[in-house]
Amino acid sequence: MAGAVARALRLDQFEPDRIVTSNLVRPLTLAILRGIFTLYNLIVIITVWATSKSAVKYLMYFTNLSYFGLTAYLVSTTLWSFGYLRRPVHERAQWLKSGSPWWGWTHWLLYATVVTFHIIVPIVFWTMLNKSNEDLENMSTLHSWTNASVHAVDGASAIFELVFNRHFLKPMHSLFVAGIMILYMLLTFVVHATEGIWVYPFLDWDQGPIAAAYYLGVAVALFIIYFVLLVLHNYRNKCLAGRCAKVNHDQPLESLHNQQHQQHDEEKGGS
Repeated sequence: MAGAVARALRLDQFEPDRIVTSNLVRPLTLAILRGIFTLYNLIVIITVWATSKSAVKYLMYFTNLSYFGLTAYLVSTTLWSFGYLRRPVHERAQWLKSGSPWWGWTHWLLYATVVTFHIIVPIVFWTMLNKSNEDLENMSTLHSWTNASVHAVDGASAIFELVFNRHFLKPMHSLFVAGIMILYMLLTFVVHATEGIWVYPFLDWDQGPIAAAYYLGVAVALFIIYFVLLVLHNYRNKCLAGRCAKVNHDQPLESLHNQQHQQHDEEKGGS
């Protein structure tokens, strides 16, 4: 059953060495850069949680939930990176394959949500939810910092991963990303039923037909952003294959070998 699910979601095509290597920098440099982002995000999430008035109000916002997902991804990917580097080079490929494959598959799906949601969150916040300049000026320094962190620096974290990692996205995984968004939308109805409020103003059905347009717009934007990111990932990996081979010349990268073999077959088929 688990194998059938993995094949249906194309998870069996995952290549674990993509987690810990980059097209641009050495694995150690990647691990250090990730460590910096991870430390920053942990400080932010602990600060936001500690200053939140209640756990319920904290968890009902998509920004906070998605930021928790981003932090979980950064923590796990940093641990993968340093765990990989602790092993002798000849043992690294085997170490990545040890244990249940679901660890890597779950990590891959988590990445798909992180890179998508943290492009959407800054766009939606700064175009639809951003308060007036007067309200922003009246924020405390701490609130201004956490506000910028969860609505802007989160996007920088996602873009950093997009630039430096070697992941790729699969069309099928867009359904998983959309499913997470649908579950959140259902949560907003639960919050409205229990707390009597809409988490975000544009979700309020009292607006009439415009509310349906907002819901549809978010759904369309999600798929557009996901597939734009999919193309960018594929283009990045293809264009930087040579650079990847150079910076990882001493690493046992099965994924790079498979990618080069596939490109060779495509060029041979096109000639």
